[in-house]
Amino acid sequence: MVKRAFRSLLLFVCPCLVLSACAMGTSLHVPGDLVRPARAVAPAPGAPQAVVVDFSYAAAPDGVVGRDFDRARPIVWKGAPGKALADLVAGVLGESGVATVRRGAGAQGAEAIPVRISGVVRRFEVNTRRTGNLTVVTEATVTLTVSAEGPGLSGPSEQAVTSSASLTDIFPTPDDLREALMSTANAVAEEAARKLLEAKVVSPSP
Repeated sequence: MVKRAFRSLLLFVCPCLVLSACAMGTSLHVPGDLVRPARAVAPAPGAPQAVVVDFSYAAAPDGVVGRDFDRARPIVWKGAPGKALADLVAGVLGESGVATVRRGAGAQGAEAIPVRISGVVRRFEVNTRRTGNLTVVTEATVTLTVSAEGPGLSGPSEQAVTSSASLTDIFPTPDDLREALMSTANAVAEEAARKLLEAKVVSPSP
């Protein structure tokens, strides 16, 4: 009976020790890139209707995008939030049937496309806080302002969107951080694209 109880305790404690060891360190890193969910979508037909250029973002030193408050250490992502959000918005527009191309902020030739979509990533962060002995909450928040202008519009258009997502675990893990950020960033991109379509800044190709 004692041996069985001991084995049951080990089954619980060992994974916790492994997770705790993985969570140690002077900083916590978010792995990988932020991507759209995999979907089989054919490219929108016709000439490009809009160009999405890299969004601007005031990056913190060393790629810090948040804080692990439980262990008093920074959370770091080596990606580029401005480029990642522009990629996501362009991806959603393409999925919606809008012929869209991506360019860097200073790329040549973008002026020949009817609508230019730019943006400012005003908030891009993910934080973790312990809320109980066995519960850590990971929360991500993304705020984006997208602007559209060009000869294809009667005047400039600006839309602001924000989204948050959270999840719980025993310890903060890199995969939790990425999942929370990716869910939030995709939600913001989808809402930004929806607002652009509703405002008739762009429309699906016939």
